[in-house]
Amino acid sequence: MTKPNRTLAHKLPLIVVSLALWTAACGVGPSSAQSRAAEDAASSNEAALALTSDVATTQLLDTADGSITQLSDVVTGDRPVLLWYWAPH
Repeated sequence: MTKPNRTLAHKLPLIVVSLALWTAACGVGPSSAQSRAAEDAASSNEAALALTSDVATTQLLDTADGSITQLSDVVTGDRPVLLWYWAPH
């Protein structure tokens, strides 16, 4: 039978590490004012998006600020890219 203090001593570092990972994952992000401004810009720019037959010049919305950019500006071409044109959100 194990001692209760020894079990707690083994679990405590695991709990501390778990809380630190959770805090790091949830702690940093854009402010709600920046997020709201990006959403407003994206909704106003959404109607201006143009699809072309050339995938590299296809326009898309930049999620950071809601501006319109081309795929060739975002992807450098040194690795494969998966294009997903449908999102559940």
